[in-house]
Amino acid sequence: MTDKIVELIRRFTPLSSRSAEWDFLMPGSGKPQRWHEIEDAYRVLVIADPGAGKTFEAQTRAQRIKERGRHAFFIRIEKIDSNFDQAFEVGTATEFAAWLASTDEAWFFLDSVDEAQLETPRALEDAVRIFGTRCHAALDRARIFITSREDAWRALPDQTLIEQHLPYGEPEPSERDDDTSRDSDPTLKLFRLAGLNEDEIGLFASHYGISDVLDFVDAVKRANLLQLAERPFDLKALIRVWIADHKLGSRFEVLQRMIALQLAPLSASTAAVRLDAAKMRTGVQMLAGAVMMTGKAVICLPDGVHSTDRIDPRILLEGWSDAEIASLLRTGLFDDIVYTSVRFRHREIRELLSAEWANELLKRPGERPRIEDLFFRERYGEEVIVPRTRPTLTWLILLDDAVRDKALAIAPEIATEGGDPSQLPLDVRQAMLGDIVERIATRRDG
Repeated sequence: MTDKIVELIRRFTPLSSRSAEWDFLMPGSGKPQRWHEIEDAYRVLVIADPGAGKTFEAQTRAQRIKERGRHAFFIRIEKIDSNFDQAFEVGTATEFAAWLASTDEAWFFLDSVDEAQLETPRALEDAVRIFGTRCHAALDRARIFITSREDAWRALPDQTLIEQHLPYGEPEPSERDDDTSRDSDPTLKLFRLAGLNEDEIGLFASHYGISDVLDFVDAVKRANLLQLAERPFDLKALIRVWIADHKLGSRFEVLQRMIALQLAPLSASTAAVRLDAAKMRTGVQMLAGAVMMTGKAVICLPDGVHSTDRIDPRILLEGWSDAEIASLLRTGLFDDIVYTSVRFRHREIRELLSAEWANELLKRPGERPRIEDLFFRERYGEEVIVPRTRPTLTWLILLDDAVRDKALAIAPEIATEGGDPSQLPLDVRQAMLGDIVERIATRRDG
């Protein structure tokens, strides 16, 4: 399926960074805003999920401002180094020099903290410092927009980094004296790129050749897939399934198809080697199982910076070359490279793959007791479900009958916590519902 340019009127939800005691972002006050409402701010951070379209939005907005006769530039942060003049993708080094010599304002879109593929956090600091130095004499005439994925943005350290190297004006005395009141500091405005709504999903689908848009959106809703469809990257995967099958099927079926479709390099240039589909599936299952078992979400590239808080895929994927591992980690199942490491793009797909990994081990002679012990333990004479592996269990009950019966006997509500309960046999669903109702009634009577 050929990529198309689909311009939508995206919305930005205000965020707020907490005081110096905390390092995270939270919803802020105010209604969602459009580009024309935020583009006159001087320092803006746009947070977005992987695949939400932040790069497209930043690049397109820079081009639109430039078409209006203003100075506008789009630069990928990883390209801001000693070869700064070669970093521009919208605008040029010559136009940048002309802006510096003028008294005009300019719009800069710096993309992106997460897609930068930086080796260390210090590399981001170096890029921001270089950019600030090049713009130093004209920073008060620069409107700077930075995009990032939330888990790549270290809220307070990176906000301080922007304030130090890309300052705008002087803080008010009250702001200078009260370091805990960052919400009142106008220097950096924080927003989250909102997901697509149902109308935008339909419009996007129509641009990709779907004529029965209403049927498609209805199928997305019936399969409880709106959370995936609100991100353009995943919406394209759903569209591919629809075009191929003229239906979406159940949630379980759709996620299986999405895994198959996304087990391909994001582009020919990122594919170091071509891998057999079955080998790739086995590889991602093992990596998902490792994430489940260790609680470590970050997977390091073979040539990356290895540490105890990251999964080293070379240990798990025995017999794989570094080039094969690198190709696997650059498929659509994984998000953008951050500090030479990746994460699974979607939690649910990771949990489904980890269930497939456990299911394959259950089939091996003599392995069942050891694998079931990952999900069930005895505590004070009663069997309980292990909390860490509980999300994986919601999918595993669809793949193994013995595990299903054991899990539902302990906690029948687990089938409603995730996975796809529609795939359970009818008699199992009926018994499960009866058990849940009986437990609720017993609690009330007690």
